[in-house]
Amino acid sequence: MRSYLNCWPLILRCGAKRGRLEFEPLARRIDHMTDWYRNTDWNEEIEAAFFAKLERARSQRDQYIVLQAHHLSQTHPEVALRLVEFYYQTRTEDFHDSRAAMIVSAAKFASGGYAEALDNYLKILSGEEAEKSIHVGSPIEFAFLTARFRSAMHYDAALEQLSSLEQPAENQFDPLFRYCAAVALIQHETGRDPATAKSMARMAMGIPQVVLDAYPDIVWRLRGITRN
Repeated sequence: MRSYLNCWPLILRCGAKRGRLEFEPLARRIDHMTDWYRNTDWNEEIEAAFFAKLERARSQRDQYIVLQAHHLSQTHPEVALRLVEFYYQTRTEDFHDSRAAMIVSAAKFASGGYAEALDNYLKILSGEEAEKSIHVGSPIEFAFLTARFRSAMHYDAALEQLSSLEQPAENQFDPLFRYCAAVALIQHETGRDPATAKSMARMAMGIPQVVLDAYPDIVWRLRGITRN
């Protein structure tokens, strides 16, 4: 079976009746398992079913493509990047462009392109107007990923982004952990402020265990800072 991401013009030209005759049975089976645009796995059959459904979508078509790319960004980053490219080539408006750009960053991280992905994150942040909400692509996320992947070339930019924010509230456990961990790790790696690194590491380690369990690699490094 051919890959439909490699023959987009054919997809766009094919008639609705042909798409239904060829792919509707499989699309129905996938519907029973999950939303057809939220697949976390990907193969030729799932791809065919997705595009069959997409072809019949009367509204929110752009959103379906972006959502599917999002759900594949960690498990199948190459497919996610192709879907984002498909979105840009066929979108009806630019409403989802910002989210699509963030998906590109996440997929590139999953593919190992940390430096390029961080550059992309920084461009996204520079285009935002005083947006301080906590979301993927926020200053806290950028700083946390910079620290996590030890991207020394982005340390100054990460600290500058964090300096424009207030520290998250104590009941915002995940954002608070990421904020404190980013400051602690960057200050420790640069050796600029060991006292701040230690105090922020201790604050991060005081977050409920359910949050710490999601970041074993970071917790291991933070423990080392608190013991110095």
